Amino acid sequence: MNTFQTMEVFDVQHVCISRSTLFHLLQVCIKHKNLALGREVSDIITRRGFDTNTFFGTHLIRMFASCGSLSEADVLFRKLSNPSIYTWEAIISAHSKLGHYERSIHLYHELINTKMKPNEYIHVSVLKACANLTDLTGGNLIFLYIVEDELENDPFIGNTMMDIYVKCGCLEDAHKVFRGLGHRDAVSWNVLILGYAMHGHGLEAVELLQQMQHEGMCPDGVTYATVVKACSSISDVERGMLIHHSIIESGVEGDAHIFNVLIHMYMTCGNFEDANTIFENLVRRDVVAWSTMISGYVNQGHCSKALKTFEKMQGEGLKPNNVTYPSILNACANSGLLDEGKLVHFHVVECDYATDIYIGSALIDMYAKCGTLEDALAVFEHFTVPNEITWNSMIAAYVHADQGEEALDLFQRFLFSGFKPDRVVYLSALKACSNIVALDWGRLLHNQIIRCGFVAELSVGNALIDMYSRCGSLADACSVFEEMPNQGIITWSTLIAAYAHHNDHPSVFECFEKMRKTGIKPNSIIFVSLLSACSQKGLIDKGYDYFFSMKADYGVKATAEHYNCIVDLLSRGGHMDEAEHLLASMPFKDKFLGWKSLLSHCKLYNQVKQARRCFDQLFAIDPKDASIYALMMGIYSNANMWKEVYEIRDLRNQAGVHRKFGKAIIQIGNTFHSFVAGNVNEKQSEMIYDRLKAACTRSVDETLSEKLVNLLTSVLKIYKDDVLCGHSELLAIGLGLLSTQERTTLRISKNLRMCGECHAITKFICKFEKREIMVMDTFCVHHFKNGLCCCNE
Repeated sequence: MNTFQTMEVFDVQHVCISRSTLFHLLQVCIKHKNLALGREVSDIITRRGFDTNTFFGTHLIRMFASCGSLSEADVLFRKLSNPSIYTWEAIISAHSKLGHYERSIHLYHELINTKMKPNEYIHVSVLKACANLTDLTGGNLIFLYIVEDELENDPFIGNTMMDIYVKCGCLEDAHKVFRGLGHRDAVSWNVLILGYAMHGHGLEAVELLQQMQHEGMCPDGVTYATVVKACSSISDVERGMLIHHSIIESGVEGDAHIFNVLIHMYMTCGNFEDANTIFENLVRRDVVAWSTMISGYVNQGHCSKALKTFEKMQGEGLKPNNVTYPSILNACANSGLLDEGKLVHFHVVECDYATDIYIGSALIDMYAKCGTLEDALAVFEHFTVPNEITWNSMIAAYVHADQGEEALDLFQRFLFSGFKPDRVVYLSALKACSNIVALDWGRLLHNQIIRCGFVAELSVGNALIDMYSRCGSLADACSVFEEMPNQGIITWSTLIAAYAHHNDHPSVFECFEKMRKTGIKPNSIIFVSLLSACSQKGLIDKGYDYFFSMKADYGVKATAEHYNCIVDLLSRGGHMDEAEHLLASMPFKDKFLGWKSLLSHCKLYNQVKQARRCFDQLFAIDPKDASIYALMMGIYSNANMWKEVYEIRDLRNQAGVHRKFGKAIIQIGNTFHSFVAGNVNEKQSEMIYDRLKAACTRSVDETLSEKLVNLLTSVLKIYKDDVLCGHSELLAIGLGLLSTQERTTLRISKNLRMCGECHAITKFICKFEKREIMVMDTFCVHHFKNGLCCCNE
């Protein structure tokens, strides 16, 4: 009979139990975490009067702590009149290990006030508490006591202090402690390497591994796993392969976790062949390995391969888990596979994962991206107690569906439910403001973000710049930029894109030069903005200079998007044949936007035959895109080629394409008003039409007034089925004229590109109504003032 079995039949009420037996029983209670028996032993100790004895009190505290009863440990601690340093160690470490970090730190300061000197174990426990709280100030204060006691070179203390600095993002301070350690063990190296890896310094993490090996220290599985992840973060497959070779030589490759991180690294770097080789050679392919392969395919955009891998996994009898399901749902979402997504949903319910918040979030996202917002809402409402993750997923779903008003309404419900928005929720809300030009809402969110302390975060600052830009307030966007403590490459690219979006081309080039002077190298996105600005200004030579300098001067490889910008630059300048030749010779499959740009300029230059060639190319790539039919029919109708118009219409009908309706939104007071082509209240439409007509007759030139009224009548008469624009922005402008005071700036969002007719009418209205009118369409911000628009069209 073993000790634990003896305990179960032993009469613990027997008063003759010796002290050594009581101590032995306590150790067994600690080992087996038997709280019930521990309480019986505690009762005997109390009746014997031993509970105030420091020795027994200390071990009772350890027993209660090991069994998770901190409250009883605390009561015992307060009963001790003269606790020893080991008693303090027991109570402080107990609170730290069980997650009561603030209490652990408070007890530490109580100990300091007793003039007793903490030992290294107490220092380590309380430093770990500071690390978990990311309490840098508290950690530095404790470190001062450590220095006073000349314990700063203790490897356990040094490693824990490094952990604080790492978790608080103070890598230089962590490295300073590392250099000061008299002895660096594997933990020391791992803490520092992990710090650089987790804060986005993958290259430095790899270099630290090399330094570690050079100094004769053997990396362990934790080291290798961390550095392989670092290679994933910087997409450095060559270094990853070298580390893989080192892992094989070291003999630690038998660790299943190592295999999974290697698979993840190869998948992240797009090396599917090596990832699959490791996967196929696994002796035991568990659900983690399968999930790693599936998520790797999804993240690389190979959703069909992910779905096939998922089918194979099920064929081998393995049950997906709460990591597999979100990945495969993302594959369905990105591919628009609603039926497959519904089947996965059915399996989720069968496996009792329906209340998992991460799977629920993925389901909401899948249904939203597949166009069934009602199903997304049903999943959201299925959660009786939604949390921040599901709330944000539903808000993001509305944003994705271009329903910004509903997204902001849900955000308000989120606040009224007592939740505090985190950074991710604010990013979704700011995107909603951008989509519907909700400038007042955006400013309100900005104030909340400042109060919550998120304004210093790069992603939030970048989102604020983008929101103000898309809401037509470039001055506010610039102010946010100037106030940001750190201005990284994404921040600069967001500001440069904002200037380009507002057609402020001189500022695009000026901002680019300022960025270069700071030592930041431009990225691919910045060159898109530069080339777009050159296109808008007709600067062909300057555009080519930027295009060729990308690779030569900055090592930026040209993408299809850059080539499309050059196509737009050439076709806008009338070099139609050159643009078509460039498109035909582009080394990319993704030419849709380029052909579409050329097609739109064929209308301007009346190139009917070339337009048909563009249309045929576009039809072969994506026959479901509604805009290509509208553009081609517009070109044929301008040329009075009605037979061809009907031919294109028949093609569209055969493809089952439904035109995307033009939608415009304007905020009047606290209310958003939406106008969708063909779906406007008749009485309201008549009032708005009368107001627009009145605006168009204000010119002293009767001939001009008559032309404008005729143009207005033709575009608003009935929302013609084949009109690309839909003219909904004119209705929004009319409501703005009816509902706001004179000289009030009107801000309107538009989900499609503004057509030439609406553009011409709006220029006239803004001049004679003495209004500034801003229309934010999918192309740019049209800022109308004094009869002109910033886009110069």
